[in-house]
Amino acid sequence: MRSLLAYVLVLLLGSLGVSLAQVKSARPTVTVDSGILRGTYQITANGRRIFAFEGIPYAKPPVGKSRFKDAQPIKPWKGIWDASQPGSVCLQYDHMTYLYDEPVIGDEDCLYLNVYTPKLPTGLGIPQLFDVIVYIHGGAFTYGGGHLYKPRYLLDRDVVFVTINYRLGPLGFLSTGDDVLPGNTGLKDQVAALQWIQRNIALFGGNPNSVTITGMSAGGASVHYHYLSPLSVGLFHRGISMSGSTLCPWTQTEEARAKAVKLANALGCPTITSAEMVDCLKRRPARSIVKLVKPLFMPWHYNPYTPFGPVVEVGGLTPFLSQHPYEILSTGNIQDLPWLASVTAQEGLYPVSNFVADAELLQEIETKWLLIAPHLLDYNFTVQPLQRDETSLNIKQHYLGNQTISRNTTAPFIQMVGDRLFVVDVERAARLQAAANTAPVYFYRFAYRGKHSYSELMSWGSEENFGVSHGDDTGYILGNFYMNPDETEEDKQMTQKMLDIWTSFAKTG
Repeated sequence: MRSLLAYVLVLLLGSLGVSLAQVKSARPTVTVDSGILRGTYQITANGRRIFAFEGIPYAKPPVGKSRFKDAQPIKPWKGIWDASQPGSVCLQYDHMTYLYDEPVIGDEDCLYLNVYTPKLPTGLGIPQLFDVIVYIHGGAFTYGGGHLYKPRYLLDRDVVFVTINYRLGPLGFLSTGDDVLPGNTGLKDQVAALQWIQRNIALFGGNPNSVTITGMSAGGASVHYHYLSPLSVGLFHRGISMSGSTLCPWTQTEEARAKAVKLANALGCPTITSAEMVDCLKRRPARSIVKLVKPLFMPWHYNPYTPFGPVVEVGGLTPFLSQHPYEILSTGNIQDLPWLASVTAQEGLYPVSNFVADAELLQEIETKWLLIAPHLLDYNFTVQPLQRDETSLNIKQHYLGNQTISRNTTAPFIQMVGDRLFVVDVERAARLQAAANTAPVYFYRFAYRGKHSYSELMSWGSEENFGVSHGDDTGYILGNFYMNPDETEEDKQMTQKMLDIWTSFAKTG
């Protein structure tokens, strides 16, 4: 059947005087600093044809001896690079599939980005350059990928859109607490991607002098980290952080060296010196390293869900972060650029919507609250062991009074988790940054509940309206596999409002 279809296609092309080679060559091409890219076309929600270049390598594959090292410049390639589909996601322990036999997905060769543009420069006259919006994916610095976020709605506006991959989990955020492996490799990958954008985005019709970095959750925290890092100076001009800041507790890794030693011991590596330990870890299979994330570092369910993340670096020639974020914000030593921060009305639905769908899980949380709370609310390293029980009881009393954790107390439980993991520290960061900067700082709370919610996915398909979940606002801008804003007129209107916010901010700040 397939050969028959191919034969018919050849006959049709022949009757039109068009060869298969001509069809292939009709795809758009762009020559970047590493070589020629051949992309493809996509269609937006309103039927606009756009140019798509996916799976573009922005750095050398971080494999072999390059594992754990800062991203290295990619060597120019010969011929034409096929940029018609996204590259692999970075190797990760995807806790959305933690119940399955093989939750480790992706590849170590993963430093790719995707570029979408409404118009390519013609080479005639002065080109019209569009504002650039870069999206940094979330996923607790542990899972996710840039390919999940699409231009279907955003590219009905005149902007250039870029999504990126960066190393995750121990491969992106392992630290020995010294100059052997200072840490923050994944954040430095993001810097390398932003540098690539500065060098090449004008070739796609993007304005390198008008780059807005955006992200949700760990992506939003990443955006905020770039305001604090000297490595990111001059690489962007505005930022949007949705549901994440550098002050959120899960965005700072405690006991980084102890975790590196624990991982090395489990893999049979020496731990006396950092150099020996890292050299051995470079020789272990990457999947074996990532597979240990859950059994070694997530003692309950998938919590704490960011065992490896940003650290204050000790040593190293080019630190991304050399002070605690609170200290940097308090002293005002940050980039004075416009910033838009936000939260949703029920942030705690991630992860609580996963729990309320399971009566046994809720019962376990109630009966083992003193054991679970420090991991769920991320104070297992920051509160002294002798004070943890009292802290856990006080938190529960504050939000639930004398009630038990059950389906009947879903609302205060959601608020408890949301306040701790997201809301309080996004607002605190916005206030500190507003006090330090002359550039505007904006803050909003997203409370629109459309037809669908991220909580449906987390609760294994439940359509019960628990509220406006962590991540819901992103769906109206970029779409995703669980939300389709085209289904109702109200959702369509919200999409246009959110697009107005993003594109106007990207233009004027």
